[in-house]
Order: sequence, then structure tokens, then C-alpha cells
Amino acid sequence: MKANATLVARFPKRATGRPRSEKTRKAILKAAFRLLKQDGFTGVSTQQIAIEAGVSTATLYRWWDNKQAILLDAYLETTRDLLPYGKRGSPLARLRGYTLRIAEFLKNENGRVFLRLLLAIQDDPALRKGFYENVFLPRRAEGCTVVEEAIRAGELPDSIDPDFIINQLIGPQVLRALLGQDLSAKYAQRIFDSVIQAALYGSRPAASAAKPRTHSLR
Repeated sequence: MKANATLVARFPKRATGRPRSEKTRKAILKAAFRLLKQDGFTGVSTQQIAIEAGVSTATLYRWWDNKQAILLDAYLETTRDLLPYGKRGSPLARLRGYTLRIAEFLKNENGRVFLRLLLAIQDDPALRKGFYENVFLPRRAEGCTVVEEAIRAGELPDSIDPDFIINQLIGPQVLRALLGQDLSAKYAQRIFDSVIQAALYGSRPAASAAKPRTHSLR
């Protein structure tokens, strides 16, 4: 078994013998995600995954380094396309759409798996490293790219930090979900308007910022 640093769930290790079956891989990941929704990251064992998928534990270890890698891959396989920033509309409109989709995502079953993942990585360095490299960094890069597009389009000032903007749009919603508080499109819209208005008018004189425009883009 390799050290924790080798946990790269998006690129699980390949066997040197029999070729890996894509059908079997998908069956394993679907089984793992079902167990993940039911029992959480700490409640699932490698043996459970093997039984649920109808394969041997040897098959699992031939393709993945450990349980954490299987579960993280299962999460990514299932949720990869659930939160797109999109390609249609202006960059600012796409940021708004994403902010509202976050609220819906965190309320559904897949969102609850995400919240469980956030809790699990606190006590599991290998899982935390895999999450950071394979979930957080790619998604954050996508968000920052859209903010940079908004800057180039003149929708946002070039003085803002794209990473900070994404933190402000997502962070309050995730915290609210972790605390079991209600989330809604209306709340997400309030966050979006507040963040964008602060970005546009925060550094302007008070007279200029007295009547900020709304950004309820459709």
C-alpha cells in the first residue's frame, strides 16, 4: 500500500494484469455512493463496498489504493456535473445562477453527502488531501475563471480578488447547511446581491454608493 500522499482518486491505480472493466468500475462506484449516502464516510467498509457491488475486495485493491479513494471517486463520479457554472449568459449571470444552484444542491441528498465529506476530511488526512486536490482546487479554478471573465467584460472591477468573491458566494451557504439552518433561493440571492454590490461600490465614495443597482439577473 502506498503512503497517503498517493491518494489521487480521479486517477485510481491500474492493474498490470487483466484490463479494467468500465462496467464493473461504474457498478463499484454506484454501490459505494449508495453506501456513502446511507452510512457516511466513516461507516462504510471496503468489504461492504465489495459485497454491494458483487466483486471481491481484491478487485477493489487492484484498482484503488484504499477505501477513501473509492469513496471520493464515487462522490466525484456522481456529482461532477451537478453544479456547472454554465456557458450561456454573461459571466455575472452565470455566477448568480451558480450561487442559486448551491442552495438547491445543499438541500438535496447529494448535497448532504458533500456535507458529510466536509466533516470526514477533518479527521482523515488522506481523504482531505484527495478532496483538496480533486474537488476543491478544480472547482475553485472554474469559479475564479468566471469571475475573471466578469472583470474582463467590465461587470466587476479589476481590483477584486476572484478567490475571495467565490468564498463569499459559497461559504455562508455551506456554513448554514452544516448548522442545519434553512437554505433558499431567496437567501442565495441576498448573498449574491450583497457580495456584488460590495465589490462594485465598496471602494466608492458614499454618495456614489447610495443607490446601488440590483443584480437579480435572469
